[in-house]
Amino acid sequence: MQTNNPRWLDTALSANIRFRNQIEVTKLPTERTPGSVAIITCMDPRVNLEAVGVPQFNPNGEGQSSIRIIRTIGAMAEERSLLIGIFLAGIHEIAVVMHTDCGCCAAYRNIDTIIERMHQNIDELVLQQFKSKIGEPFPERLRIWLKTFNDPYTAIVQEVESIKNLPFVPKHLTVHGLVYELASGKVDVVINGYQN
Repeated sequence: MQTNNPRWLDTALSANIRFRNQIEVTKLPTERTPGSVAIITCMDPRVNLEAVGVPQFNPNGEGQSSIRIIRTIGAMAEERSLLIGIFLAGIHEIAVVMHTDCGCCAAYRNIDTIIERMHQNIDELVLQQFKSKIGEPFPERLRIWLKTFNDPYTAIVQEVESIKNLPFVPKHLTVHGLVYELASGKVDVVINGYQN
């Protein structure tokens, strides 16, 4: 069905033209900047990293931060990014920043809706193969596979421990656990990595 609304890619390409017309190309960050800190946070666009001191890019395109940002669903660590970040980029301090009203909480509560929509949109044979990979009971195993959680304050403790227990993570890596409150912009320190 064709609509008159612009498609997202067309909108993005138009935005790129506007961006290129406003920037100073000499200000674009093209060199790798040394930095020893990374933030793992949720892919939810409501998480404003200015709340933890990560500034936006300047309108002219200039970057103002050397902090590495890893965005995943639920702020769950992605091992490839961690390994490269630690051993190539030189990261030795990480803040995991989860947030209130996370999609992982919604997925935890609405796992049956997810499964129903999978049945509606995925070929049955392919879905059965996926179910075999995940295991039974499928709803509970899918929750675990997706790393969903019911409470970010509990989940942040588990995720920090999970990162620290990875076999390639050095003992000197400092890992903090923070929760960003969407409604207030406040950041709660759940785990202070300097004290653990």
